[in-house]
Amino acid sequence: MKRTIIITFLLLLIGTGIYFFLRPEQKDTLSAPKETKPTSSSVQTYVKENYMTKNGLIIDYKNAQEPHYLAESIGLYMEYLVEVNDSKTFQEQVATLQKHFITTDNFIKWEATDSTTTNAIVDDFRITEALYQASKKWDHQAYQTLADTLISNTKKYSAVQGVPVDFYDFVHKKKADTLHLSYLNIQAMRHINYSAKAYAPIKNVSATPFFTEVFQNGQFQNADANEVNMIDQMLIAIAYYDENGTVEPNFDQFLQTELTSKGKIYARYDRETKEPNSENESTAVYAFLTQYFNKTNQAKNGKITKELLEKMDTSNPETTHFFDYINKEITLKK
Repeated sequence: MKRTIIITFLLLLIGTGIYFFLRPEQKDTLSAPKETKPTSSSVQTYVKENYMTKNGLIIDYKNAQEPHYLAESIGLYMEYLVEVNDSKTFQEQVATLQKHFITTDNFIKWEATDSTTTNAIVDDFRITEALYQASKKWDHQAYQTLADTLISNTKKYSAVQGVPVDFYDFVHKKKADTLHLSYLNIQAMRHINYSAKAYAPIKNVSATPFFTEVFQNGQFQNADANEVNMIDQMLIAIAYYDENGTVEPNFDQFLQTELTSKGKIYARYDRETKEPNSENESTAVYAFLTQYFNKTNQAKNGKITKELLEKMDTSNPETTHFFDYINKEITLKK
């Protein structure tokens, strides 16, 4: 009897050990691609010294009293690392992604906290697109496999009748009923073969001269009745061009007129008067403007906004959000 109990106990211990060895949260990080020689390393050094914590997470501001560790930040940094051919640091970010952001059910948390229960499709698209680009650039199939898994979840759960929505709550099993058009990433969506329904909102949106930013229950709506955020406008304009192969004429004419008359584009505008709400300019706006003009073969305007971007001061990490800092660096490397 005692012998039987001892044998049973040993089998249980062995089984438990196997379980802990195989359970998803303990699985190893993906295999690393062949190490490459980066074309630049100054940004990586700066990020490590000013925006990265000891556990490898990227902070929004250096020395922030209430810091945030966002999937947005890691996705943008991954995009930059592909651009400068830094496979080693990219692999480190993939390991951080797996450890702090990806759940056992393969959802990407929008923020690295224990209480976060939702994804954000803008992060899902950006991160998976970086993985796809890395897989192709460094011939590393493991990155594509991970991207396929993650974006398949996005397509299945973060959608209503085939149309993407802002987020899915993977704990409470609830999804948003809104889509902010600035969240769409056409290249990432094409990797997973979304149906035509998914592209309809960005295909059919118009501008007068500003875009309506939100699609909800089959209708376009303004995110704010009075104010226009030009970061959102530029991201929509880029997605519009990527899907339709042409610029939205009213919005594009507004940009050209504004540059000609004022020599700059402001961060926020009054939706009705079309005038800036303040004298504030935005590093990210100039980054996205430069990407937009280069993408749409408007080299003269792209040169103007690149010069404006280079003049934006991002030298203080305590006052410069990582979003602004890294979008500037991404754009200057493209």
